[in-house]
Amino acid sequence: MDPVVLSMIVETVVTLILVVAFAVLMKKLLARATSAVTPDGRVIPSAGSWSALEAHFATTTPLADPVARAASIMVGRGTWKNCVAIGVEPAGLHLAIRIPILGSFGKKPVLIPWDEIVESAPSRLYWGPARRLVIGRPTIATVTLTESIFETILARGHLAR
Repeated sequence: MDPVVLSMIVETVVTLILVVAFAVLMKKLLARATSAVTPDGRVIPSAGSWSALEAHFATTTPLADPVARAASIMVGRGTWKNCVAIGVEPAGLHLAIRIPILGSFGKKPVLIPWDEIVESAPSRLYWGPARRLVIGRPTIATVTLTESIFETILARGHLAR
């Protein structure tokens, strides 16, 4: 085999190995940056999706008095930036996607009963403090809210630290 071709093959293989190693490292760093850790040291991984929430908690009731109109949240690993209306009702936590012009983007609003929110842990969302909520036992999904929205929910007398 020609030495030039052999050196190109070796160079390509080394480059691919470096790219894969970099991708694995970045995945681990990003997972650590967005993870939620309970006070006893357990990590609460992202789980579920908006579709999983819809399957269990879809609602047709309109959102009466939202505490946030264009909030950013994370449901599982999916992020919904500046397009979620959040309501705090006696029946539960009301979430609805509201994208300008597109509407709900085909996603139904959900009303999560308070007793289905089984755990919360400090987390990060867009490099800011947040709170990850575990929905259901076994876990249906996780919802990560900014700390300010979580504090608003606490002030209304729902949930606990």
